[in-house]
Amino acid sequence: EKAREYGEYIETESRRLTPLINNILDFSSIESGRKSYHFERADLADVVAETLKTFEVRLRQSGFVIRFERPAAALPPVQLDAGAIAQSLSNLLDNAVKYSNGGKEIAVAVAREGGWVTVAVTDRGCGIPRDEQRKIFDRFHRVSTGLVHDVKGSGLGLAIVRHIVEAHQGRVTVESRV
Repeated sequence: EKAREYGEYIETESRRLTPLINNILDFSSIESGRKSYHFERADLADVVAETLKTFEVRLRQSGFVIRFERPAAALPPVQLDAGAIAQSLSNLLDNAVKYSNGGKEIAVAVAREGGWVTVAVTDRGCGIPRDEQRKIFDRFHRVSTGLVHDVKGSGLGLAIVRHIVEAHQGRVTVESRV
């Protein structure tokens, strides 16, 4: 019984640490200029849908409801690195969960706006103060609200999101209020 209990602790911690280690390794590659991407024509909505499938069980077990909004008309295929896009979306979803502050609904929308294809992640979390919003995509930056002390993280996830998005000739923005 004790061995199983300790095994569960080990498994839980390894699941928590794996994305952190991957972010550190990826960020190291980014910083050294060795990070490369493999662009292929793909449907962004399909990449997002597949990524959401990997989060589905974890989110449901935590009581979260995720709503995925596909565009009414098919998007044109775009050049992207599906693994990198999945990683950036995973980092955004991870933040939405970590900072949910009891708000258990997350919406992910894929759309076409002008000549751009977009992905938006919307949550009902604690929000980000206006003076912090321009810094959240900087490496090692963590919002200085009281909640951040209860949340584990390295401050690399959103910096990696920004790098991936910019490598895809895109931009990342935030809209939030406390």
